[in-house]
Amino acid sequence: MTVGLLAALAGALFAATPTRQATHATPREAFDRGRTAFGRAEYKRAIEILHPLLYPEVLLDSEGEVVQAHRMLGVAYLFQNQAAEARREFHKLLELRPDYRFDPLLDPQQVVDAFNAVVKEEETEIASFEARRQQRDREMAAHRLREERLHPPITTIVRYERHPYLFNFIPFGTGQFQNGQRRKGWLFLGVEGGLAAISVGALATNLALYGLNPQRKCLVTQTVDPGGALEACPANKIDHSQENTSSTLTRVQVVSGALFFAAAIWGAVDAIRHYQRDVPMSDPSTDTPTPATSSVHLGLTPFGLAGSVSF
Repeated sequence: MTVGLLAALAGALFAATPTRQATHATPREAFDRGRTAFGRAEYKRAIEILHPLLYPEVLLDSEGEVVQAHRMLGVAYLFQNQAAEARREFHKLLELRPDYRFDPLLDPQQVVDAFNAVVKEEETEIASFEARRQQRDREMAAHRLREERLHPPITTIVRYERHPYLFNFIPFGTGQFQNGQRRKGWLFLGVEGGLAAISVGALATNLALYGLNPQRKCLVTQTVDPGGALEACPANKIDHSQENTSSTLTRVQVVSGALFFAAAIWGAVDAIRHYQRDVPMSDPSTDTPTPATSSVHLGLTPFGLAGSVSF
């Protein structure tokens, strides 16, 4: 007796499970199932699914879905030989869309004829439907206009600063300063400036002291031969100190110059990697005042590279 009772309860629970799932289906899911049944020509099932979505109250969210539900119900009722119900759905359809018409090329002729008959019989009422729809559209447009006046949209203006691409190839950290990388810009400026100063200083010192051709002095007194010319200085008595110093200055100039160009190429590659052509500018009205700090600005002028420092 107990086993039979438990089996009966289990069967009842199993049978009730689909009903609960169907009950918990959302209106949108039910609408999709009804549309699928309608597409399969299962008109009776489509009516059973779609009718509760419109009566006694509309459960669908969008007007487009309501229009499609009335359309499918009207056609389903027509093919189920329920002419009165089909006329009612077509009437509801015309209330929502007074200009709605079935396509003779796509829809069955029986549906087209039945719908056109309703349109012809209710031609005067359809005109009133259209007038009410236009009135409703005007009221909605006026409501939207009032809402826009009471709550105007917030317009955000974003200003951009355009960075020249050519600045990436200018040494002394110009590209880094343009990209907002100030520490890196100061680093490149210091390194490249120091190397350039060493290279130019070595060149200037070399030219100032020794010119283009350093002199070689003889460490012993040179005698004059009978012909009046100075005798050649012995090779081991030639003073190469000026030549050696000039050569050292030349090596310093070349090495520091090579390091300068290497740092300049590195700076250009780094600037190109972080380059942004258009950068949003901060809004002056929202900026909080900050203590004055020193800054450097580099740029191109018709006369070459120019810079300024502010404190």
